Amino acid sequence: MSILQKSGENFKAVDLLLLENLSTPVIHCAYYSSLQLIIHFVYNYCNLSEQQIRQRTNQNSSHTFYIGECVKEIKRLDSRNAVLFYKYFTIFKKIRTDSDYDNAAIVASNSIKAKEKVIKIRKFFKLIEDEGKCKNIHYI
Repeated sequence: MSILQKSGENFKAVDLLLLENLSTPVIHCAYYSSLQLIIHFVYNYCNLSEQQIRQRTNQNSSHTFYIGECVKEIKRLDSRNAVLFYKYFTIFKKIRTDSDYDNAAIVASNSIKAKEKVIKIRKFFKLIEDEGKCKNIHYI
């Protein structure tokens, strides 16, 4: 199964989990659906071989590596959107980390926010793919 298919499955799981009011896994699946899109983007749009990617993900946090490479490529196309994307995804990562690892209760509104974020990120990557660039994409 491709990483893009996995992203799609996680995205579908978000709605199913929302129907059951399961906020923590909604946030988890929304985040990983987005991260899997980033991974797909890195493999298909960044000028790196699979070997280079494997080496770099072994040296650093894989999430940090993929996000960083994605931001570099977006910056090459449009620096404003690169900054926005980085800030946006960093906030999303924090929400997911809190949801997965903190003892605090997860409120339902955070799961709705997670769904909104994954939808925006999916639209952002769809526009990049459709246009082959990200100029004038204001997804945040």
